[in-house]
Amino acid sequence: MATIQVDGQAIESVNIQNSDVILNGCSSPLLLSFPHSGENYPDDFDPNPDLPFEILDFPNDKYVDELYQARSDLKLTSVHANFPRAYIDVNRHQHDIDEKMLAEGETWYGRLQPTGLKTGTTLFWSKTKEVYDIYSRSLSHAELKQRLAKCFVPYHQQMTEQVEQMKKHHGCAYILDCHSMTQFDSKLRGGTQRPQIDIGDRRGQSCSSEFTECVADAYSAQGYDVTINTRFVGGEVILRYGWPEINQHILQVEIRRDLYMNEENRERNSSFQKVQNDCGEALKQIKAFTESKMND
Repeated sequence: MATIQVDGQAIESVNIQNSDVILNGCSSPLLLSFPHSGENYPDDFDPNPDLPFEILDFPNDKYVDELYQARSDLKLTSVHANFPRAYIDVNRHQHDIDEKMLAEGETWYGRLQPTGLKTGTTLFWSKTKEVYDIYSRSLSHAELKQRLAKCFVPYHQQMTEQVEQMKKHHGCAYILDCHSMTQFDSKLRGGTQRPQIDIGDRRGQSCSSEFTECVADAYSAQGYDVTINTRFVGGEVILRYGWPEINQHILQVEIRRDLYMNEENRERNSSFQKVQNDCGEALKQIKAFTESKMND
């Protein structure tokens, strides 16, 4: 397994939980993906030293993996990025590169197809909260390619492996790509309040309508305001693994951060336990649905 250096120690860049239950052929065909909840900041990140940590960490889906802790008791497999989103965003295409971040005289070895230049949200984020520069330096081609090799590639390799194991044992795979979102859109996007939970399925293209309805109903049953494809339709993870044509289904679940944490100081709020319990109840309902689809 690929590793990153954190405080001088090597740790795995990607963590798999409960993968052994797949190998034993007794797992549910439900997989959880946590691409943005990693809290291990690599030693070679070297961001702007004047940037407060709570601002640097702002892009991360902090605590989202904890909200779904019921996955362990339910024996659900999950894939976790151990590195922060700002270091490299595995929910972006590998060609989504801001060429201006590269050191003078260096060129990118691959294609350049940037999509988030204005907001600084490409594969390697250049801004946080859309206004603060993450780096006070240029980045070398070598260090960025290293991040791809040690973080991006292993994450998607593990996702592919787990999906293939599920399909082998159960004839299908269902994936929840787990995220969080801010309470309000940015000023650039109008500043309006977002729904409590928004589900993205690429407007019906990444999974069966039954799966979307099941997940929406599971959260609605816990009392949440749930919308579908209202704020986010799903990113690179959805595009890569959402193929209902071959019984491979995925959708993205965005939970509004103010429901369980203080967005500014990054601390859990008094409702954290409730939201965690609600996510556990939703998981039970979603798991039951996916198990009813095994070997259809």
